[in-house]
Amino acid sequence: MTTTLRLQYSDVRTRLVDGKPLIGLRHRAKAAGDMPVTTAWVEMPPETVRRLIKTLEETLSELEPKQSE
Repeated sequence: MTTTLRLQYSDVRTRLVDGKPLIGLRHRAKAAGDMPVTTAWVEMPPETVRRLIKTLEETLSELEPKQSE
């Protein structure tokens, strides 16, 4: 049986590593019994974040109802 997590919020941070910027994401959620769950930081360069945003926007647009012309 899979436990469904309820996303509460996401943290975002930026930092420099070897002079290169990284953007980090971390999600916080609650599991069954309101037990808190926190993921590890996932750090990406800005160009990867841009691709992620584009993918998310495309996915959201696919979920929107089609407008008839």
